[in-house]
Amino acid sequence: MKSIATTRRRRGIRNPVRPRNRITRLLVLMLVLSMLAAACGSDADTTTTAAASEPTPTTAAASEPTPTTAGSSDTTSTTLLTDTADTERGTAADAFDTYNAMTGQARTDALIAAAQEEGSVTFYTASSGMDPVIEAFEDTYDLNVDVFAGTSDTVLQRIVQEFEAGFYGIDVFDDAEAYTIAREGYTYEYINPELTEDIPGYDPATHVAATRLSVYTQAWNSDLVDESEIPDSIDGFTDPKWDGRLSMDPRDWVWYIGVRDFYMNDKGWTDEQVDEMFATLASYARYDKGHTTQAQLLLAGEFDASLTVYTQSVDREIEKDAEAPIHWRKADGSWIEPLVFFPQGVTIMKNAPHPAAAMLFTDFLLTEGIRILSQEDRTPTSISFPGGPLDGIPKDDLHQVDFDLFFDRDTWATRFDELLRGN
Repeated sequence: MKSIATTRRRRGIRNPVRPRNRITRLLVLMLVLSMLAAACGSDADTTTTAAASEPTPTTAAASEPTPTTAGSSDTTSTTLLTDTADTERGTAADAFDTYNAMTGQARTDALIAAAQEEGSVTFYTASSGMDPVIEAFEDTYDLNVDVFAGTSDTVLQRIVQEFEAGFYGIDVFDDAEAYTIAREGYTYEYINPELTEDIPGYDPATHVAATRLSVYTQAWNSDLVDESEIPDSIDGFTDPKWDGRLSMDPRDWVWYIGVRDFYMNDKGWTDEQVDEMFATLASYARYDKGHTTQAQLLLAGEFDASLTVYTQSVDREIEKDAEAPIHWRKADGSWIEPLVFFPQGVTIMKNAPHPAAAMLFTDFLLTEGIRILSQEDRTPTSISFPGGPLDGIPKDDLHQVDFDLFFDRDTWATRFDELLRGN
């Protein structure tokens, strides 16, 4: 595995430079996303991160969007492209169409043969923990992976600047910001039903296949709370007995819109009922920033239960000490509804210089790659494995944050903040 910063060969400019006002607009977008990351939290437990800043709920360099709701199979595709997105087909489109039409061993054999001729794949990521995956891919296929890694903002800025300069060096991108890149028309559709049919909420229109999930849950300290007290759903915490016993992260507006969607669409609640619930929860809770911090303070007995913690934050404490009195699943394996998640995903670039290697790497990441990630640090992966963090949880019980609401950040972040300030 080589660092792309020092080993990548420059390729000739293939397309004319695009207007600079579009570059400016995208750089402004990156600034907004950076602010969004800060708003959603910044501890190292989000699904990863090269730089360890939390992001919207995914990795340190991760933002979060995706179009469908809950992991239901009857969701409709969402149009991702912005009004100024690049709509050109892309230099790798024909190759991708060929491989997208193939399945099974015939697909794999064709990809291996073509990838061997291409010789390498260029991978950009803001996700930590990818080294074992990259090494396994290189060992399996004897292909070099040129890597550029950094924070989300750094990697996103590099992609934008290269694309606008007509320099197409990247093949594959993995991060929550993959959805942002797709919205700008830089990516291409990835089709492989044999793999993606098990991904909750997958919509090929996004051009992004989720690899890891940031799953919001509620957790409790079993030294302070008897399991019989734990409700089946989060509205149970509005019981007055929980007043003064709870904590939440005041920046988790993304969690708010996910829970709101669940109660309105699945439970038939009104908007007013949902906000009344949140107002009550906020009045019962103290505010602590950071999901890792939430888990650590809960373990220390600073409060009885956390309303906004990641499953992996709890699981990692249990990995350190199997007797740790912290839980997000009951003895029978059940959990508190709803489990709201935001995905981090992989996307292929429409001007990828190594299209076969790009597709082969993506196929690998969605199979052996996420198995490695699941085993390495208890990160919930888009496809669950026996013994993994989400083992035993049907994908339809995972409720995805709505893509359109996510990108209307100002509205929903402000609304959540106002609910908290009212208490």
